[in-house]
Amino acid sequence: MGALGRHQEAADLHQQTLTDRERVLGPDHPATLTSRNDLAVALGALGRHQEAADLHQQTLTSRERVLGTDHPDTLSSRNSLVLVRATAARSQRGRRPWRRTRP
Repeated sequence: MGALGRHQEAADLHQQTLTDRERVLGPDHPATLTSRNDLAVALGALGRHQEAADLHQQTLTSRERVLGTDHPDTLSSRNSLVLVRATAARSQRGRRPWRRTRP
């Protein structure tokens, strides 16, 4: 759905899937961790960078504990966290008010 520009609908579906997977599989199941990652990506697409970064951090911490630091999914989580933090930083720089310079 996100690829179709329906980012909020995608985020809502990812949230429901995450909730269901946590209930059925538990918070540390690899499929649950994938759902958490997917929700974080959807939130980032909505411009909700801090929420996305928080979820990516939570997913990274869990994947390091459950899968190990060198697992491909863990490395992917680390990369996603870096990317969303960089996007948030660029977004913040773009919101700074322009300063007038004096000659």
